[in-house]
Amino acid sequence: MSFDRLAPHYRWIEALFARERLQRCRVALLDAIPPPERVLIYGEGNGRFLAELLRRFPAARVTVVEESGVMIDLARSRLRRAGLEAAKVEFVQADALSWEPAASAFDLIVTCFFLDCFRGDQLRFLIPRIASAGEGGARWVVSDFQIAASGLRRARSRFVVGILYLFFRMMTRLSGRELVDPAPLLQAHGFTCERCVEMDHGMLYSAVWRRADTASQARRIT
Repeated sequence: MSFDRLAPHYRWIEALFARERLQRCRVALLDAIPPPERVLIYGEGNGRFLAELLRRFPAARVTVVEESGVMIDLARSRLRRAGLEAAKVEFVQADALSWEPAASAFDLIVTCFFLDCFRGDQLRFLIPRIASAGEGGARWVVSDFQIAASGLRRARSRFVVGILYLFFRMMTRLSGRELVDPAPLLQAHGFTCERCVEMDHGMLYSAVWRRADTASQARRIT
């Protein structure tokens, strides 16, 4: 899977087919989280979410894991244009399936339109690895596509998501072929959904998950 070929065109493709809907979904719940200190972002792409995160939380230290070197260059350019080149950002060019984060090192994890790139068996491997990076009380922002609940909205979302998978498989050799709900895996690794909003007739959602603060629980018990 490689987004290098698509990266130079991604911004206008997103603007043409989704306008600002995906960006609104990415940042929808930033106001619902406390200011983070250490942030881990997977699959940031060309830096639109990253720039907004840094505008709101300029003191945050951010690690970005992105496989595409072209996307990393675009994200760096975006930060320079936004006057954010001095922000504390480390870009890691790596395959998420092979890169291992430091354990319990981050208080915010972000995966925007990232988990949908993987098959179910890959998510069963990847989500526990990502979850291990969250400290007690860490938040995890997940923004992604979903299939709407019923009726014409459900039919529309199935059609649109199917077209998107076909397109991205052709352009990037995407391994995922259908949406896999990450919620059971997040719950299995200690995260509880604090808040969730739906957009675009139920086809997009953004959710904030929080990991149990085991240290606080232990203090209360003792």
